[in-house]
Amino acid sequence: MHRWLIRTGFVLLGGILVFAAAAAQSLSGLFVPQRTLDQQIDLIAPGVTVFLPERTQTPVPAAIFFHGCGGRRPMHFDHAEALQDAGFAVLVVDSFEPRGIGRLEAMTQVCTATRLTGQERAADVFAAIEIAWQTGGVDPDRLVLFGWSHGGWSLLDALSYVSDGIAPPALVAQSLSLDGVANVVPIYPYCGFPARAAGRMGSGLPPVDMILAGRDMVAPYGDCVRLAEQAVANRADFNFSVWNGLTHAFDDTDAPAIDFRMQYDAAAAERLRLRMIEILQATQD
Repeated sequence: MHRWLIRTGFVLLGGILVFAAAAAQSLSGLFVPQRTLDQQIDLIAPGVTVFLPERTQTPVPAAIFFHGCGGRRPMHFDHAEALQDAGFAVLVVDSFEPRGIGRLEAMTQVCTATRLTGQERAADVFAAIEIAWQTGGVDPDRLVLFGWSHGGWSLLDALSYVSDGIAPPALVAQSLSLDGVANVVPIYPYCGFPARAAGRMGSGLPPVDMILAGRDMVAPYGDCVRLAEQAVANRADFNFSVWNGLTHAFDDTDAPAIDFRMQYDAAAAERLRLRMIEILQATQD
């Protein structure tokens, strides 16, 4: 019994230290390396895969994808190919490989918010927008940002920095632009602590259309609903929908069958692709 109490104490202490480390990083930017926007572009550019539709003679609307804490998955490329077939460009951003973050580090560090929080990764959002502006065949005035889970957290926090008029901790102080961003689509994002966006979303930001999973036990959607309600109260153009009966990562073809928290749903994945195409088509109206 005595040894069990000691072991339990160490486990609890470890949890407290992890939580404290995440809090310190998220609230103060401690230990986050700072770069200029050009340096941030140089960092992530090797991790950007571009899909362009064939036989297009004019620049087309583009989607920019930000993956979840598990990294780029096959479904991101499935979605990208579907959007490409529909006549749109896609930039799939890998935030991990340029930083030397492998699958193990992603699952044990990023997914536990002890490394590369959404606040730090928000810098990738601004860098990716700049990369899209410089990509031939892309209409720089019709960009839609899609972020899954951790990527959704990063998108929302990026918007919160713009609303506050400050740069994220990974970027040196500078003026940041969301010019050309027609819509922002967080998909089952994480909205709880240590995310910072709640209460910080106001008018003047691009429209947000958030998609939540009704059975999400990884990133419970209640925090995101509260964030949305606060954003609307602050006059932000912010909409959300809860897709009932679906779990976190419902569109992930590689979701482990034994993990009841993340169950792939083919019909929902197709519904998501159609919704993504619909949002991109709306930029042409």
